[in-house]
Amino acid sequence: MGERPIFIGNVDSSARVTDIEKAFSEFGEIKRIDLKSGFAFVYLDGDHKGAVRALDGQKLFSTSRRMRVELARGDGDVKKREDERRQLAETNPTNTLFVVNFDANRTSTRDIERLCQEYGHVVRIDMKRNFAFVEFETVAEATKAMKALNGLMYGDRNLSVEYKASGPRIYCDLFFLVIP
Repeated sequence: MGERPIFIGNVDSSARVTDIEKAFSEFGEIKRIDLKSGFAFVYLDGDHKGAVRALDGQKLFSTSRRMRVELARGDGDVKKREDERRQLAETNPTNTLFVVNFDANRTSTRDIERLCQEYGHVVRIDMKRNFAFVEFETVAEATKAMKALNGLMYGDRNLSVEYKASGPRIYCDLFFLVIP
């Protein structure tokens, strides 16, 4: 899976992962599909360029919308910062997980809590529209949940679960200079 993912834009809200699988399956083995609101990423072991050529501008789903299909732009500053954030999170695990790629219209805070509570004591959930931070009592519980839930098919989407990256801590000492 060394190549960049394939970006699909203009995805109808009624589209499902199975629709995308059907469209891309002839181009190789699908490793993962991240379906977002209005767009998706397909991680494919196979003919990326062939898929883009064949599917760009097509009506992939049961709508009249033409999809924009292209190789994801993963070589810029945003990707670099995201990779650095992920590396920092992996080397400094926390007791808080970042959970994303669930259906925001069908998933409640209680749903996330039920999903996570079998892996440990959930202290707090801070849920935004389409992502959540789930705080566990210990790092060990968070690690257990992350290993079990990352990539899990939840509804019709693959969850992405990572440690929350805590930015670099800056410590400063205050010095007072007394002038006589």
